[in-house]
Amino acid sequence: MSEELVTSNNTGPSRLANAAPTRAAGLERLNNFASTGLKSYTERRNYDYGPEDRSNISALSPWVRRRLISEQEIIETLLETFPHGAAEKYIQQVIWRTYFKGWLEQHPTVWNAYNEGVMSGLNEVLSDQSRARLYEKAITGQTGIDCFDSWATELMEYSYLHNHARLWFASIWIFTLKLPWELGANFFMKYLLDGDPASNTLSWRWVSGLHTKGKNYLAMSSNIDKFTLGRFRMEAHLNEVASPLTELTEHPIQSLPRLENLPSDDFLLLVTEEDCNSVDLAGQFPVGALGLILSEKSAVFERSDAVFDFSHGAVTDGVERISSTGEVLICEEWAEPIIDLARSNKVTNIVTAYTPIGPVNTKLQGIKPLLKNAGIKLSFVRQKYDQTFWPHATKGFFAFKKSTNKLVQELAPFAP
Repeated sequence: MSEELVTSNNTGPSRLANAAPTRAAGLERLNNFASTGLKSYTERRNYDYGPEDRSNISALSPWVRRRLISEQEIIETLLETFPHGAAEKYIQQVIWRTYFKGWLEQHPTVWNAYNEGVMSGLNEVLSDQSRARLYEKAITGQTGIDCFDSWATELMEYSYLHNHARLWFASIWIFTLKLPWELGANFFMKYLLDGDPASNTLSWRWVSGLHTKGKNYLAMSSNIDKFTLGRFRMEAHLNEVASPLTELTEHPIQSLPRLENLPSDDFLLLVTEEDCNSVDLAGQFPVGALGLILSEKSAVFERSDAVFDFSHGAVTDGVERISSTGEVLICEEWAEPIIDLARSNKVTNIVTAYTPIGPVNTKLQGIKPLLKNAGIKLSFVRQKYDQTFWPHATKGFFAFKKSTNKLVQELAPFAP
């Protein structure tokens, strides 16, 4: 499920909820992983030893999710240290994330369908008493399926699951419990510290057989037993012969949104949880910075305290590194504080890093007309990495990987 990237080095995911949501902390983790963790990852990445032992994987995903560190930085760091072959397995996980981001950008109706699916799924399960009870057991870890219940509890307590456990959990949710996949994806988004709209939504669709049509992923008791070293009672029967899900809706490919240039006049920088560091300002300096955090909650957008706190800290870190006088606001109405700050600084341009499909993008697209009416232009600056890789994400992952392999190696031309 796109490993969602999580190192030992005394900073494993059991401590993620207390980890510093800063660029400095993310860079430290990256350097530690490049120094000591890659060999273990390559050899033992598929094993889920439990929340107290994550020595076989990295711990980068919460920082990557908010782009306190970027995918490009990870790839460059690894390729500058190791030959491509030694780093390939980990880089492939980074590329999975890039692929999912680019694919969803070109198939935006999938995000709309997911949101609608959450609401229809809730109506479906809550209208049937037995289904409502099953759903409640699933999200509280009381189904009687030992491994599934353990993972549900781990997710709520640690805000993290091993990639392999994410796949198993999703498969059991969909094919054994037969609950709407959208509700499972929504459960993950509420609690995962690294929950990402594209990676999470498309991973659940991949497990269900909707992403790669006709090919689903089935959790097998023998596989779970092997890769968890027999940690669970596997007496519960899992559905290991289920057919893939299908859907009537088609999701045609659409062109990527056009690129926007930096304004030539003074501008304010808007920082959101989608990108807290990597916007390329081409040597220009904003006259100020404003960080905005989504506060509203709905059935489709609900975050645990740990997820909210990490996002808030990441945005704060991003603003503080840009402006000593910048502020971070948690509010439902975004247009008014942007307009007020623009007027107080006598600017008519707001720049923000391009926000991929998800709740933040929906919010900003919604207020864009309000800003325009106030004489303020909101510009989205897309990173060169995204602009280079995303157009290749039109088919399956392995076609994407093949077409971008040279681009990956070009990120570190003087690698060993």
